[in-house]
Amino acid sequence: MALAGAAVSAHRAGRIRPVEALRDAAVDDGRMPPSRVLLGAAVLLTGLGLLGWSLLTDPGDVLKRKAYILQPMWIVVGCALLAPLLVRPLTRLLTWLPARLPGATGLLARQNASTSVRRTASVAAPVLITVALAGSLLGTVATIDEARATEATAVSAADFVAGGDGPLDPRFVQRVRSVPGAVASASRSTGVTVLEEGTALISSEARAADPAALAATARLPLVAGRLTDLDDGSIVVNEEWETRRVGEHVRVWLGDGRAVSLRVAAVMRTGTGSNGVYVTPANAAGAAVDRMDIKVRAGADRSAVRALLEKAGRDTGTPVMTRDAWVAAHHPRTGGSTRAGLLLILGIALLYTGIALANTLVMSTSDRVRDLAVLRLTGATASQVLRLVAVEALMVVAVGAVLGGAVAGLNLLGVRSALALLAVSSPVVVPWAAVGAVLAACAVAATVSAVLPALAALRTRPVEAAGGRE
Repeated sequence: MALAGAAVSAHRAGRIRPVEALRDAAVDDGRMPPSRVLLGAAVLLTGLGLLGWSLLTDPGDVLKRKAYILQPMWIVVGCALLAPLLVRPLTRLLTWLPARLPGATGLLARQNASTSVRRTASVAAPVLITVALAGSLLGTVATIDEARATEATAVSAADFVAGGDGPLDPRFVQRVRSVPGAVASASRSTGVTVLEEGTALISSEARAADPAALAATARLPLVAGRLTDLDDGSIVVNEEWETRRVGEHVRVWLGDGRAVSLRVAAVMRTGTGSNGVYVTPANAAGAAVDRMDIKVRAGADRSAVRALLEKAGRDTGTPVMTRDAWVAAHHPRTGGSTRAGLLLILGIALLYTGIALANTLVMSTSDRVRDLAVLRLTGATASQVLRLVAVEALMVVAVGAVLGGAVAGLNLLGVRSALALLAVSSPVVVPWAAVGAVLAACAVAATVSAVLPALAALRTRPVEAAGGRE
């Protein structure tokens, strides 16, 4: 990459004739090489095309880890390549008000940032990438977690839930079943494995429960069939299964290793991927009851039912929670290894941003020694010059943050669209704290990298610096 960059730069410089170089102005003309425009447009359109194709063919694919980590990279890189096209108009827009405040700092910072397009784009691009990655990756994970919690709450019709952390005490199960005014569904965790396309063994989490009690305490998102048709010779599957037509038979291996042929009694929508499989207890031999869903009957005293449930829980060491509290404590979350991987990616991106900001601002500020000296000669104090340099650096960081926020918003909109197509109603979760921390780190790095070289440059007498050659 280094050799390729040096070769391209040398080739471009070699095409300039000496006479043209002598009359070249120091102000950027804002033009981008056609090759970069074409490359940036191609990468951006590829990212948008992949996202659109996933939404049209398989919305659930957008929610998979490989997709939401790799797919946004196309959009992020494409926008970073096209950043110079957006820098000048966005800079003028963001600095419109500061330029009209009393004093010359805002106006000078605006003019410097908008005329030095290359320098501004070089600083804004790494900020764009880091903010976009933080918002896209962490926002997608938080949005999917929230969608799973919303889906789990919508599926459960129970008022109280116990278990979820291992087998329940048989005494608690027996006492709950005898509580007057309550309908209890005891379920077991198990699994089923199916051979699809003749080669792939697909394992799915399953729950075994009595169909009548399950129907009273759950609102399964069925798209075909009826839950009441579930019996010892049938199974409830989801739309991800290859065999998903009601009435068809599918050969599966149960959790205890038995191979059986079960009839499809009902089909659930895919959702976020948390809708597993349901069988009867006869097809989960050896599995202990690990969860109790309890619904208060119509007309029953809710307080009395709750008191009896909590007493049974205290006597057997079993916590009893409301449905919302249980979902908040037990709903599926993104694994720790995935979060660690995302944080590693963001850490590398933040390190790259710090290096890029320091390199660009140190070099560009050092090259502006004569400009800073001219400001001193026109009456500006050293503190005013340093304030100008700091404000200009923060303005450029703000430009990168806005562009990065727009890219992250576009990626999160794709996730929200996928959830809508999967019939999951859940809001987009923006990781404000993480984005704020990343933005603060970028602002500090940019300010320090700009102010320190300027401070060193101000040690030279203004007359000597102004008279020197660039």
